[in-house]
Amino acid sequence: MIFIIKEMFNGFHYLFPKGKFRIVLIALAAIAATISVSELLVMKFFATLVLNEDEFSREFLGWAIAGFLLFFVLTRVSQYFQKSYLIKAFARSFRAAKKNQTAKEENKEWAMAFELSKVMSSATQLLAIIAFFFFLSPLLALVNLIILITVLQFLGRVFKKQMLMQKELVLKNRKKRVKPEKRYSIRVKAGESGALMASGGTLILLGLLLYLSVGGQISPANALVIFLGARLQNAVISNTSRSLMRYANSSSRIDSDNDIE
Repeated sequence: MIFIIKEMFNGFHYLFPKGKFRIVLIALAAIAATISVSELLVMKFFATLVLNEDEFSREFLGWAIAGFLLFFVLTRVSQYFQKSYLIKAFARSFRAAKKNQTAKEENKEWAMAFELSKVMSSATQLLAIIAFFFFLSPLLALVNLIILITVLQFLGRVFKKQMLMQKELVLKNRKKRVKPEKRYSIRVKAGESGALMASGGTLILLGLLLYLSVGGQISPANALVIFLGARLQNAVISNTSRSLMRYANSSSRIDSDNDIE
């Protein structure tokens, strides 16, 4: 986990040397996390309405459903503009850096920047989900935190190994062409191993959730929201695992070029 943080920190400083662009990118990552948490809050509200619909008037339910649909549209539009502006932020940052690069080198940095931004957004999303779980169930949130740390430790080791393997493949490819299936196979297997580990952690968490829910320690509405949050967390970690391996691929090519120079 520490290795991931270190590599992302170094990559962030390498790709975005100008201070103001760093602030913009951090803000965009925070917006992504805010959208995810707000969706969980709305899910809780919606679950409460569905499970306790007899307690509310039809007029109130109508307004609530309309508000839910409006919020859904707003979050989708916000995501669209957030991701669209991200590309502009990359372009402005790279122009401001004024690096003398070939088109091939620029493509590598763009690939790194995209994966780095995904990892940053995922990190802020995970922090938000952890905080949200503590609000709903401190006990389950504590277990989830332990599971999350374990999964990230495993992912850190896989990522570190992948960084070394991708760099070796680039150097070997200069002497003798490495078959594409071998390069893709190594990266995909590494990414999916992290996703598989995340799924295992989610299975444990859902088992505990079912136990607490049946025992009456968690309300049905909270249990439903935590279930959806756990699935979201699993998707975030799985996508992070794949992004890290793609980042390792792009980063290793730049590092190898610098070593030769």
